[in-house]
Amino acid sequence: MANQTYRVLPIIIAGFLLTITPTKAKEVAQFYRGKTMTLLLSTGVGGGNDLNARTLMNHMVKHIPGKPNYKAINMPGAGHVRATNYLYNKAPKDGSFIGAFIRYFILHQALGGRGVRYNASEFSYLGSTSTSNITFTAFKTAKGINKFEDVRSKELIVGGTGVGSGTVLFPTIFNALLGTKIKIVQGYKSGNNIDLAMERGEVFGRAGASFDSILAIHPTWIKEGTLKVLAQVGLRKEPGYEDIPMVTQFAKNADDRSVLDLYSGIVAVGSPIITNQGVPKARVMALVGAFNSTMKDPAYLADVKKKRLSINPTNSKDLTNIVNKIINAPSSVLEKAKAAGLRRGLIKCKTITSAKFCKSKKKRRKKKK
Repeated sequence: MANQTYRVLPIIIAGFLLTITPTKAKEVAQFYRGKTMTLLLSTGVGGGNDLNARTLMNHMVKHIPGKPNYKAINMPGAGHVRATNYLYNKAPKDGSFIGAFIRYFILHQALGGRGVRYNASEFSYLGSTSTSNITFTAFKTAKGINKFEDVRSKELIVGGTGVGSGTVLFPTIFNALLGTKIKIVQGYKSGNNIDLAMERGEVFGRAGASFDSILAIHPTWIKEGTLKVLAQVGLRKEPGYEDIPMVTQFAKNADDRSVLDLYSGIVAVGSPIITNQGVPKARVMALVGAFNSTMKDPAYLADVKKKRLSINPTNSKDLTNIVNKIINAPSSVLEKAKAAGLRRGLIKCKTITSAKFCKSKKKRRKKKK
């Protein structure tokens, strides 16, 4: 029976594993059998990315030859750069690590961001589970702020996580290009901590969360008015939310619009699932095939529906092309985008709330002489 499995493997995931011979298929299955893979997440526990990735892996391991187990490690920090650097530089390059990172690590590299020790174009992109527009929201306690234009005349204090995250990046570019008056409290441990901060009255809004993430974690917040969605970021309007304006419509000129288009393009990356560079080709193909099979798995689709997650997958080839297009954008657009993203006047999380809700810098151990 085992030999039959190896022979049908290329047929099950045709179009992705056609080049894998029965011998290679057997080697892939032998590698994963009995192995515990690692799901590496760039966000904290409890957020939309965490829920989406764990749900995927619960089912995807069943489609990987050898049917391995997996464990999840949350490694938030530095706007998703910490986890990305780890995957690129320290994780074994054998197909045992899967990364589920918020998409901004790609843009952070393209804009020459600090701390980058990876090349996003070298990762193997297995696919993206869904594409959902990014929101800019005000909490119900934000008095006098009901539409985007209000933030041009009234101050709105929002919460942010890492400096390279969408929670900090988008408010920053809105201030630079659209004339908004947003104050950013940076350093919360996770998006979930920002939500709690809004409930405590420490901050009054948030940017960077997708519609899917909000609906999965707080399914009634938009409908009941707990969150007021002021604008959305993406290439086209989110289905069901066509009445909410795109941020690009507030651009003052064509140059600013081109920068906003670049930031909107990163939304098309969706929720990428990746593995690191240097993984044997046969294993990458097996992981791509497993991802594709999972996207059609009735048990997975039922689980997704139960958890209010959205599925609108992008395949490996298309996702890779999207990533390369961002990284290779015209230098003039990247330079203007970089200038717009320069952080100004960030408020440290610990100055307004308990340190337990904020990120803390780990002290480096001194090397013994």
